[in-house]
Formats: sequence, structure tokens, C-alpha cells
Amino acid sequence: MCKFHTVRKEESDEWFSSLQYLNAKIDNISISDSFLDPGSEIEVLNDATVNALGWKADKPSNFDIKGNSKHSTESLGWFMEVPVSIKDKDGKTVTATGNFTCIDNGEPEPMLCLGMSWIRKVQGILDLNKNQFRMKLHGKSYIIPTFSKAPEALDPPKEKQDSSPQVFTISSSLINMSGYSVPSSSSNK
Repeated sequence: MCKFHTVRKEESDEWFSSLQYLNAKIDNISISDSFLDPGSEIEVLNDATVNALGWKADKPSNFDIKGNSKHSTESLGWFMEVPVSIKDKDGKTVTATGNFTCIDNGEPEPMLCLGMSWIRKVQGILDLNKNQFRMKLHGKSYIIPTFSKAPEALDPPKEKQDSSPQVFTISSSLINMSGYSVPSSSSNK
């Protein structure tokens, strides 16, 4: 669900539903979990991405990343001038670089988060209504298709069910207002 860290479902649903995904590659490795996150100031890739690329960090890092909950994740190093390739609506490949920090988010699949510094660098404008990201690079404008992913519905917890029938209590004043009468609990038979 939340790519940076585990949070309560209620906290992450709003954040998760605001993300716009796009199809991205780094050095011909497709990263299906590539998303634009206007709420993040930095760009992030996970250790699964770094391992797939066979890279080592360009610079060490000494900070934690705090996401949309109280949980923090340690940065594992900086990767400088990472070339991110995406396709525009006409199928033309556009490549823009960025400086990314690496995290271990516990996910086995590669992940790429494009935050506000990258979005500003490409003069990006995210249009959620049209599912597109407009960007400018080297004096040219591009429209990149985006999509959202619905949060996964979790099965409700299975509670130990009693074999006796369930009993619901209804306010007798509500029923009486509807024109129905409620029998008295102490009836004279």
C-alpha cells in the first residue's frame, strides 16, 4: 500500500489515492511502481530498484525520511543524476535526471517516487482530471499519461461468530413516529 512505510489504512488512503502513476524506466529497467508525489520534497527509489540496476550509492546519507505518518525510514545513500525515461502521449521517450535517495521499504519490486524537486525541475503540472502530467524540458512541452491505483480493499476481520441469532435493538420512539406500534415487553396474556 504505502510505499515508504507501513501506516494505518485510514492515514494512507488519502495519500495513496492522490498519487498519479506513470510508466518509467531507468537504464531500460521498467519500474511499474513509478509515481508523482507532490507531497514529497525529495525523489526516492527503493533498494529493489538499486539492486536491479546493480548500482552503488554515489554519496552517503545521514538522515531519516518521515513520510505521511509518524514512522521514519533511514536513507541508504544518494544516487546522483539518475536518468528517468518516460513516454509522452505520442510514444516519444523523454529523459530527465534527478538526485534520488534510496530507502528499504520492504517491497520486493522496484519503486520510484518523483517528488517536488523533480516536478519543479521539469516545470511539471499535474492534471488529475485529465490523467496527465504536462512538463517542459529543453524548451519542449510534453504530455505524459498518468493513472491512479485504487487502494486495495481489505477483508474485514473474521470474528468468532456465535451460533445464536443476532439481536438488534431499535428505538421504540423511532418506530412509533413511523406509525407502527411497539408491543410492550410486559404483555398481559
